[in-house]
Amino acid sequence: MLKVLKGFFFLTFAVKIAFADFNRLSYDRYNEGVLNSFGISGSFLAKLQEKNITNPNRLHTKWDFFLEQFDNGYEFIPVLRSIMVEAGIPQEFLFLAMAESGFSVRAYSPKKAAGIWQIMPKTAKSLGLKINEYIDERRDPIKSTQAAARYLRYLYKQTGEWYLAAMAYNYGIGNLQKAIQKAGSSDIETLVNEEKKYLPKETREYIRMILEMSLAFNNYEKLQDSDKKYLLNRGAADSIVGVQVKSGTMLEYIAQQLDMSLVELKKYNRQFRYNFLPPGGGDYTVYIPYEKLSYFKQAYVPDENPNRVFVLHKIKKGDTLIGLSRKYKVSIQEIKLANQMEKIFLRVNQKIIIPVIREEYKKLANKGI
Repeated sequence: MLKVLKGFFFLTFAVKIAFADFNRLSYDRYNEGVLNSFGISGSFLAKLQEKNITNPNRLHTKWDFFLEQFDNGYEFIPVLRSIMVEAGIPQEFLFLAMAESGFSVRAYSPKKAAGIWQIMPKTAKSLGLKINEYIDERRDPIKSTQAAARYLRYLYKQTGEWYLAAMAYNYGIGNLQKAIQKAGSSDIETLVNEEKKYLPKETREYIRMILEMSLAFNNYEKLQDSDKKYLLNRGAADSIVGVQVKSGTMLEYIAQQLDMSLVELKKYNRQFRYNFLPPGGGDYTVYIPYEKLSYFKQAYVPDENPNRVFVLHKIKKGDTLIGLSRKYKVSIQEIKLANQMEKIFLRVNQKIIIPVIREEYKKLANKGI
């Protein structure tokens, strides 16, 4: 009987080892599939794992931070994912956005890159994104993602590989082409060589981070250990939707109509620089939670007089909020809302926005004010 039990335990142990080896084999094959989506062969996996062990500070110690960022990006991840799928871009490029901004539409770099995709002003304009005193579409979650998708398709066409497109996104297509010429190869292992330094450290770490995050966030066991396996399905349902609203409408008015707070509405609409839609006529796209769409269609009542004129007033000595309120026939609260400030401390030569009803503006203009 003892021999039978020993044999049973040995068999059970052997099965567990075999099952673990099978899981590891399946896992490695799956990982190879993730790398293949970037145009990278599976042989690079071992080198990536080796690099990750020798440099644990890049991903392991930041795992909780990246989990939090991925979790906090729930409003925008479905949009990013669906647009990339439609554009024929590997879904793993979702982690390029994480590496760039942590999915924050408010992200802004010292180099003046902005939004989820950290797009530079010159690149934004070439991609058709609008940037002016009222709006910055680099912070528009949908339009910026569509623009980034077009740009990534262009980079892929120029380089022929998705991993090169990711490098070019960070380093610039011209700089990358010079690096490839100097290296005499476009092979990823050659380009990220630590001794040769064909690419700057930032770009070498950038592509490794994207690859490692792609592998980690597709690892069921790793997410299960962190109690985050639900993230595997993140992006399966719509989260925000755009609706058309007349120019000049106050965001506070839209929020009240939808039974939302201004803070919540602005979370989806950081493209607007002020608490109102740009003036001048026409409609603008305002993003709202998907579950509010039916309510918007049934209950939203357009502002009866949205066509305000937004005057840029330069503060002179002696100006006060009460005085400006009386002069322009607008409430102090409306002035505060237009300028996104709870309190306004006026300074000489400071410029503030005054939302003036068009009829009042005409009267002021006729008086030469």
